[in-house]
Amino acid sequence: MRRLIFGLLFLPLLSPAFAQQGVNKFSDPIIREIHDLADHRDIARLLPYLRETNLNYRGEALMCFGSVQALGIADSIAEAMDSDIDGIRIAGAFALGQTYHESAVVQIRELLKAEEKPLVMGMLYDALGKCGTEDDLEWLAQQNLKLQQTEGQAMGIFRFALRGIISDEGNNRMLVLCTGGSSVAGLSYASYHLGRYANREWLQANAVMIRQALSKERNSNIRSHLIKAVIKAEDEEAWPLVEHILKSDEDYRVKVNILNSLQLIPWNKVSKLAYKFACGEDPNLAVAAAEAIQKYAVYTDLSVHLKAIDQAVNWRSRAVMLNKGLELVEGKKGLTRKLEKKVLDYYAKAKHNSERSWLLKALGHNILHYRLLSEKIGLGNAPVISTNALETLISLRTGNHFEKAKAGLALDGIDIENEFLEIFRRAIASGDVPLVSLAAGVLRNQELNYKELITDYDFLKVALDSSQSPNKVEARNELVYTLAYFMDKKIPEMSPPSFNHPIDWDLISRIDPRQQIGFVTSKGEILVQLNVNWCPGTVGAFVELIERGFFDGKSIHRVVPNFVVQDGCPRGDGWGGPEFTIRSEFTPAPFVEGTIGMASAGKDTEGSQWYFTHSSTPHLDAKYTNFGYVIEGMDVVHKLEVGDVIERVELVEMNKQDKL
Repeated sequence: MRRLIFGLLFLPLLSPAFAQQGVNKFSDPIIREIHDLADHRDIARLLPYLRETNLNYRGEALMCFGSVQALGIADSIAEAMDSDIDGIRIAGAFALGQTYHESAVVQIRELLKAEEKPLVMGMLYDALGKCGTEDDLEWLAQQNLKLQQTEGQAMGIFRFALRGIISDEGNNRMLVLCTGGSSVAGLSYASYHLGRYANREWLQANAVMIRQALSKERNSNIRSHLIKAVIKAEDEEAWPLVEHILKSDEDYRVKVNILNSLQLIPWNKVSKLAYKFACGEDPNLAVAAAEAIQKYAVYTDLSVHLKAIDQAVNWRSRAVMLNKGLELVEGKKGLTRKLEKKVLDYYAKAKHNSERSWLLKALGHNILHYRLLSEKIGLGNAPVISTNALETLISLRTGNHFEKAKAGLALDGIDIENEFLEIFRRAIASGDVPLVSLAAGVLRNQELNYKELITDYDFLKVALDSSQSPNKVEARNELVYTLAYFMDKKIPEMSPPSFNHPIDWDLISRIDPRQQIGFVTSKGEILVQLNVNWCPGTVGAFVELIERGFFDGKSIHRVVPNFVVQDGCPRGDGWGGPEFTIRSEFTPAPFVEGTIGMASAGKDTEGSQWYFTHSSTPHLDAKYTNFGYVIEGMDVVHKLEVGDVIERVELVEMNKQDKL
């Protein structure tokens, strides 16, 4: 498959001795040591392996430096690339790019002059996009390359755009590639670039060619990116085409990207279809349509809107429309009471806590619900309920209507300012990571003047002392920032995440390089191929959690249509994880449809949360750990919704590979 060329063909190029079926390369103690040093981020002891005469070891070290991301070693990496083995040079190019530093550009340009192999050149172009300047972008965009090399060219130009370096020359090259000048992978990068990063003025000047590229393209992933570019280029003139696609049986991902791009389409033209999708059975279309309604619906839609709330099949779509409904009827007391009663009725009938938590958000339009919301925080409440209740209270406190409500309630002897402050104090005292993090964040909001209201901030110091474990890093950081604000001190430079979960090499040695895992969900079964040879720490920790039954019975807590399905949170609110964190393991493998990756709160903070991708997501490449891909059940992935259950995750016996 061309789209995975960098992700799948590279492994045997790097380590041919370990490409044999069923052979685990970590039986070699030297390879274990190399990856262990990388896991400890021990640059000094890892560097000598770049001078190894054993090319397997040198290649492994180069790959590991792609995750370590050490600065100041570009010369050492370039010297280590002196090899006839393509995989060694690819690994070195990847490591150079992962420095994300201008100091690597000289080596990258010199290596490109001498390189002839398309795969290696592609990774060098990719590296140039991560490290180069505006001049390097212009040079790369002007290169007329053979088809095999254009994939890397597209990757490089896209990496520049991710860093905010965009030019007409780069856009022109990406458009040429989109009109038949690259592989499927190259087209994916080029179309994503045009749909997200090309400026509107350039798009309008090239509207005809962009429309032609879309009309010729049949790949749904690429079409979903190009339609965004067409809408930006043509404004409302794109409506006939948009209407045709929305009414067709085209892949939902194309329609979702249209619904995400409606700011340039008159709402009165698309509203009827948006409400139709919001009431439909496709969960991704329903949610995307409801979110479009939340952004663009107006008061004249109210009659249709109220009917759609009761007609909605998808609970999340309904919750979003209830929220919007309360916004539309703001100031109309009778309609407000009617809708608020509907929210509470649906809350009482909700099938799971995820639905209840979304319904709570709708109450954020009326500050008088603050006591009801505060009762949902902390002990006796599901974490997802508690977290969403506090988030809703914060939106009330920071909203435009707080001061007016404060004055009105003061007439009744209610000091709402102090009540909110006590809610935030209680959240911080709870020790619960999201409650502490969210409350600490709002206390340092300068517009709220809490520095004048709080004279004794010892409660923040007590909370900080209780937030030292690895899985409380987010709470600890927020408390450090907030204390610095109250004490008028410069925010200290945060230390890197602690090393707290060594790789279990005994476990790794027992994992088959072809190891598969099965996800049994409430919507069906999914089979995933793991990549232990590239991500031993991640795969080892994941298998450890599988054997503990950690993932069993967990609910999907996050679904972003045409992006990801995310799970692995024991709390159900996206803030949870195991008692440990693991290191990031970055690889050249691209994030395509069906990739399984690790969620994180920053480098080296991964735990148990993972996600499946709905489509190619190149902005995640080598910034998140990509440790496997779906080989069966992608249709199930596309059906999963927030609240669906992962009934169990299990290892597949590789000698049998039976059905789950």
